[in-house]
Order: sequence, then C-alpha cells, then structure tokens
Amino acid sequence: MVEEEVKTEEVEVAEPEKKEEGRAEQEDNFVSKMVNSVVFSVLSAKTIKKMASAKIVTPELYDKEGYPVDGGLMDIRLGVIDPGLKCKTCGCKLKECLGHFGYIELARPIVHVKFVTLVYNILQSTCRDCGRILIPDSKIESAKNELNRIEFETGIEERRKGVKDIIAKVKSVNKCPHCKAKQYKVSLEKPTTFMENDKRINPIEVRARLEKVTDEDLEVFGMNAKFVRPEWMILTVMAIPPVTMRPSITLESGERSEDDLTHKLGDIVRINQRLFENINAGAPEIIIEDLWDLLQYHITTFFDNAIAQLPPARHRSGQPLKTLTERIKSKEGRIRHNLAGKRTNFSARTVISPDPMIKLNEVGVPKEVAMKLTVPERVNDWNMAYLKEFIKKGPGVYPGANYVIRPDGKKKKITEETKEAALEEIQPGYIIERHLMDGDIAIFNRQPSLHRMSMMCHRVIVLPGKTLRLNPAVCHPYNADFDGDEMNLHIPQTEESRAEAEILMEVQTQLISPRYGLSVIGCVQDTISGLYLLTKDLEITREEAIDLLSSTGLQEFSKLPRKSKISGKEVFSVLLPDDFNFTGRAKNCLK
Repeated sequence: MVEEEVKTEEVEVAEPEKKEEGRAEQEDNFVSKMVNSVVFSVLSAKTIKKMASAKIVTPELYDKEGYPVDGGLMDIRLGVIDPGLKCKTCGCKLKECLGHFGYIELARPIVHVKFVTLVYNILQSTCRDCGRILIPDSKIESAKNELNRIEFETGIEERRKGVKDIIAKVKSVNKCPHCKAKQYKVSLEKPTTFMENDKRINPIEVRARLEKVTDEDLEVFGMNAKFVRPEWMILTVMAIPPVTMRPSITLESGERSEDDLTHKLGDIVRINQRLFENINAGAPEIIIEDLWDLLQYHITTFFDNAIAQLPPARHRSGQPLKTLTERIKSKEGRIRHNLAGKRTNFSARTVISPDPMIKLNEVGVPKEVAMKLTVPERVNDWNMAYLKEFIKKGPGVYPGANYVIRPDGKKKKITEETKEAALEEIQPGYIIERHLMDGDIAIFNRQPSLHRMSMMCHRVIVLPGKTLRLNPAVCHPYNADFDGDEMNLHIPQTEESRAEAEILMEVQTQLISPRYGLSVIGCVQDTISGLYLLTKDLEITREEAIDLLSSTGLQEFSKLPRKSKISGKEVFSVLLPDDFNFTGRAKNCLK
C-alpha cells in the first residue's frame, strides 16, 4: 500500500511537470508576426469547401428525440447552442465554441446578387469568344498605367470613374481586336438576368465566359486575380453560416422557434434537392428552368430580402424575413448597433432642465431613475442594521434596495416574497445594491465629448419630475442649453472609481479651461441680464433687498446700508468679499 501511494504521488507530481514542459515547447515553436494590412477577397468554391466543417444535404433540423440531424442545418459540426452538447468539430461547449461554416453543393450555378453590376461590366467589356478585354494589346498597358496614375494622384474613387469611362467606350465595340469575333449587346434585366440580343444567358454560360478572362485583363478592372476571380461571383458552392450566428429560441410551450436565416436556408436546401432529383431523372427542361429560377430567388433573398424587383420572402404571418443585408446595414444592424454602439449598465439618459437652486456640483435626478440605478454597499458589522432597512423597503419603496449579491458572486433579486429570506441570510461580506441617494457620486456627460469638461463629477440630489436638473452656470463646459438637450448620467460602481471621480473630475476642479486659461463656469444668459438690470439704476426697499439676499442663503444683513431705499449695486456689493473692489468699463460707451 505504501509503495502504491508513493508511486501515485510521483505520477501526480510528474504529470504537471510534463504539461509544463509541453507548454514551454509549444511557446518556443510560436512564430510571432505583425499584421500590416488586411485584404478583403471573394471566396472560391474550393476555399469554401476547405474552410467548411460539414456538407449540408438535408433540410431537416432535428430527429424524433430532438437531437440535431447529421448533414442538416443544425448539424453539431457547425457549432452548438444547447448547454451540455459538445461541438463535433472543435470539441468545445456552448461558451467556447464560436461556430463553424458548412456548405451546400448547388445543382446549377447561381448569380450572386451582390456582384451583379461587376459581372455585367465584365461581360460588356470582354469578348464573348476569347474572353479578352475589348482594348487592343497596344493600348492595354497604357490604360493600366493611366489608371494607376489616377489612383496614386487622386485616390481610388477617381480610379473607379476612370474604369467606368473605359467600360463606356469598349461596350460599343462591334468586333474583338484580338480574335476578330463579332460582339453582341449585353443587357441586364434586374435583379440577376443577363440578356444578349434578347436571348437569355444562363449562369452556366456566364460562368464559362468569366473563366476565359485573363488575370492580366482583370487588372484594368482593379481586380487582383490572386484574391478575386470573376467566375467566383457565380456560385457553385454556397457557404452555410454557423449555428451560433442563427440560434433557435425555445418558447414557453417548449417548441423551438428557428431563426429567419435557418428558415431561408431550409428553402434553399429543399429546392436544391428537388433540382438535383429532376436533373438526374431527366425531367423536361421547362421544369428544370422553373426550379433553377426558384433556387435563384431563394439564394438572392437570403443575401438581400429588400430588392426592389423581387417580392420579399415572408413568414406565414406575412412578416418579411430579416436576412443577411438587413442584419448588417441600418441603425439596428451589426455595425452601428453592435460594433459601433457603446452601451453601458448603471447609466441614465433623459432631457435636462435648469435649476438655479441646486449647487454647481449637484445634479438633480428623478426619483424614478434613482429607484432603478443602484450603488453597491458591502455589509459589515457596523452598517448591517442600516443596510437591512433598505432590504425591508425592497425595490418598490424609496430609498430601498434591488439586489443582494452573495460572497460567491450569485445575484438575488429582492421581491416581496424573497425579502424576509434575504434579511435572515445577510452577513458581513454580502453586497447590497441600494437605490441612488442624495450625495452619491455620479459622472455627468453631454455629447459630443470634445474636451475633458464634457464629463464631470457631480453629487446626486433626488428630486421630483422626469428630467435631469443642472445649474445653468455649468452649461458652458458642457455646451448645453435647455431647448431639448439630453445628457447622460453614469454611476461608478467601485470605491476606486468613486474616489477617482471625486478627486480628478469634480466640478470645482474644472473651473479654469486648459485651452485658454479663463473660467468656463459662470453666469450665462438671463443670469447676466438679471444682474445687469439689478445693478443699473434699480432702487428697492430694504425689506425687498433682505428678501432677495435671504433667497441666496445669506443670514447676515449688517452690510446693507441702514436706509429705506437701497440701490441694486449696494445689494450686489453685499455678496462680494470685504476686500474685493471692482470697477467695470463698458465695451460700447456713449460719449
């Protein structure tokens, strides 16, 4: 027994050592490289097959047990979206697996709707027999040099205009300067049908023509044959996006609701299968043509379901499907909404209103907002009774608490049902997320944030109403006015962030502009008008003067002259320090 235990210990010690050695060897073999540029290219059929993890052959999604079908659109080789399942390609579970592409072998070539214009330009500009560009050999090199010169001097947009000019000239050529073959007019019937002298050119013929175009001639169109060949724009193999990009949703009834892309891909696979079967069975050409057109429609609407010349693909409910282009473009698309959009928790945004009665470094927060935004407070022996009062009130009574966070990180929502259990459970080390209260630290921001004073630290003061309140004297650094402007409020969640905001960003520390060294916080707009009218020729009674001064919080009125009528200048002088004298000079005096 002793020997066995010793051996076990030796093995247990040796295993990590082996792992460490293996890891060190791997690190030694790593080749570090710097990315200098990114090239966007079109995927060839060969590349699509090479990068794919599975060939999709059936439109079925799940078997009778609810398990994804092999070769179906939810094949586990394309990634996993169900917890517990492992991806057959990378062996990872839901959180680690990014998903993998699949592919469909198309029964007939299909025109890619996003490249129709480029394919049309190439068909117009090249010979229908030999595939050469319709420019004499003697002029091709000079045309390339001229386009390169234009790009170098004025940019890529001007080069594109130059290419358009070349296409406009050569499309009217009647005879190929290379093989002397007669040329016919090529036209486009949108979205994807090419015609030559009123005769339709099917995608097989289009692809055959594009294959003849030489790599050298493609340079005139600004295409690098290493990355883009025109025949790749006529699809023979179609990439299937990973399952992680089109996850299904489980409804309350237990049924699965599939993504729009999965619905559309199911139609594509189904029609593709029927087209294969009809071709193999020797069906009449008219049936094959109809199925081919239907496959073209489904693939076109998969890429873009908002093409003017095509009826959009719809759900049974009549709602149009949201396919690839709709997911990328627009304000709600991947780029602007997900990638460029910057959203954060513990923040609020609403219209701002002026409130001259709050301090410069205060921000008025609506009670409704204060009950949603929370500040975490760690429980200890000294504040336990204080924090329990917030839990007793719960989330519906101000000031209450919304959540309790255990030391293991688990977050528990406080409700009327869970309130009592939370009170009994609470111990030092727990965190209570209480409502926002007067005196809490907040960062206030107005976009565009052009200088550091566009984000400053304020103290919260909870007020009735629906708008954020700001002292008008702090408008200038934010470049804010009250004609409908909205501002953002952020609540720091850690002691470190609160300390940094208080020390570095508080309004009192931002009085002087770093740009021109003058004060950026001071009287503006009607405050200046009011002071002007007060100090001009105004005379008021002593009682009125005391009322005005007491509204500012002043309680000592001994500086006021003891007379019945007091001038506005004398009222204003009471607010100034004893050792401060000011003589103003008007910019536009009357002589």
